[in-house]
Formats: sequence, C-alpha cells, structure tokens
Amino acid sequence: MNTMTTCKAARSSQRVATPLLGVVMSLLVGVPAAAPAAVPAAVPAVAPSAVPATAPAPQLLDRIVAVVNGEVITLGQLNRTVHLAQNDSSDETALCTVAGNDAVEAQVLECMIDDLLMFQYVRRFPQFDVRPEDIDAAYQQRMELFESREAFEEDLRRQQKTPAEVRYDLERQALIANYIDLRYRDVIDIGESEIRRFYEEDLRAEMERQGGQMPEFETVDDELIKPLLAVLEVNRRVEGWIADLRRRADIVTYLW
Repeated sequence: MNTMTTCKAARSSQRVATPLLGVVMSLLVGVPAAAPAAVPAAVPAVAPSAVPATAPAPQLLDRIVAVVNGEVITLGQLNRTVHLAQNDSSDETALCTVAGNDAVEAQVLECMIDDLLMFQYVRRFPQFDVRPEDIDAAYQQRMELFESREAFEEDLRRQQKTPAEVRYDLERQALIANYIDLRYRDVIDIGESEIRRFYEEDLRAEMERQGGQMPEFETVDDELIKPLLAVLEVNRRVEGWIADLRRRADIVTYLW
C-alpha cells in the first residue's frame, strides 16, 4: 500500500480553500476527475516467428498511472484533468490550482486519487444519488462558460472527451457534494467561542501583519464570519475523512 499526503488543493463544493487574507480584510466570504477506466486485459504473447518482418512498431495508446482499490487512472485521464487545472481556473470543476510543470502532474494525480476514493465510498449509498435534471442543469452551466456551443464542443474534442464523460464527471462531483453537505456541512454550528477565537487569533495576527487597525469585537458582524468558519471546519473534517480513506486504501502509482 502506498500512503501519500492528502491533497490540499481547492475543490469546488467539496474542499473549498478560502484565502484568509481576503476574508480578513473584507470580513466577507468571497474541487472532475475523470471516470474510472477498466483495467485492460492482458495481451497474449506472440512468438517472434509469428511477427511479420514488416509489422509496424507498436504505439502507446494509453497507460496506467495509478491503481486505487483495483480501479485505474490512466495517463489520458490525468492529462485531461491537468488541462482543466491549468486552463480553466474560473471553472468550478477545476480540481487543483497548480503552478510549475514539474509539480503539475503529481499534484493533480493526488487530487484525482482523493476524488476516486471519495467516490468509491459514497457510491455505495443510494440516498446520495443525483437526479438526472440536476446533471442536465450542471451540464448546461458548464457549456455556458464558453462563448458558444461550438466552442464548448471544440474544447471537448481537444481534450478527447465525450459529452457522456462530462456528464459522468458532473454526477460524481454532485454525488460527493451531496454526501459532504449531509454528513458535514448541515451539522456544523459555529458558536460565539469559535468567533471570538478567530477574532483573537487569526484576525489579530493578520491585522498586525498588515499593520491595520484592529476593529472592536462588538463591531464585527457574526453573520459574516460564521460562513467562513463553517467552510474552514468542513475543509478540516473532509481532509480527515480523506486521510482515513487513504489509510485503508490500496494505492499504487506509476507516474514516474
């Protein structure tokens, strides 16, 4: 079993990394993996004498970069997700915020492994299933990020991805989000003690670093801080969940 560090990258409705600085200064609150592919069957060996002398050289169509509890992630899937991470930063489905070509593939692969682990766990529970109309709406929103339907379809062709694969990715993402909402987000209650701790520790430290004027506690709007603290708490709990999934998982990578 290969234990890896948990991905800390931003994730849309799953693990939202909220920059503290922007929230502190304004007191306002403002992560698809590809579908799992089947493990390819072994190709029977061919005796050297049976290979014609003029046979073309074999070409690599795709290869496995990770196996997660028996389900594979291919190089093609990784490359498509890297494309999203690098070029679609405004798209909510971008799994990671990455910089530097040397680290991109490894970081995105970690995110894809996390996503697959969560999906493997959540798909066992029918109560978190996603309605088809919700997938239709999400697909329409994805398409509206482009100037036209033709531009959207051209992007799919460039990624060698089909509309069905996009819908599958959206369904996976929504399934995990439904689980996180019901398991974590809906049960979090931020009290005054958490707000005061944020005020005394995080906000004060940031204001001192910036050389700003520290506001009086009574002037801070609780309703602006609570959503931020709720997001941070959801992030913390989801990171713990993923760490537990990784401890119990069988993960092997072949990226290098």
